[in-house]
Amino acid sequence: MARKKKSTQVETSFYRVAYRWMGIGFEFSVVIGGCAFIGHLLDLYVGPSPGWMIMGFFVGFGIMMYIIVKRAQTTEKELEEEERRDQEDQA
Repeated sequence: MARKKKSTQVETSFYRVAYRWMGIGFEFSVVIGGCAFIGHLLDLYVGPSPGWMIMGFFVGFGIMMYIIVKRAQTTEKELEEEERRDQEDQA
């Protein structure tokens, strides 16, 4: 019986983590696209060079890298906490 319960808990935590990461591609494109678009608008206002748009792309990329690292750290902490609780339940 305990084996079945453990399997269900593992599947539940796996799917919870998977759903959290599913939208990262869409989020990545929206943030980078938004920053690049703001840069494009600045280029239209300042002059015809694509410098602001390129800078907007890299700013958006940096923001998303920060978000991904923070999300990975949070997910790792949650999984470690869940594993610790499972070990306490078994003891």
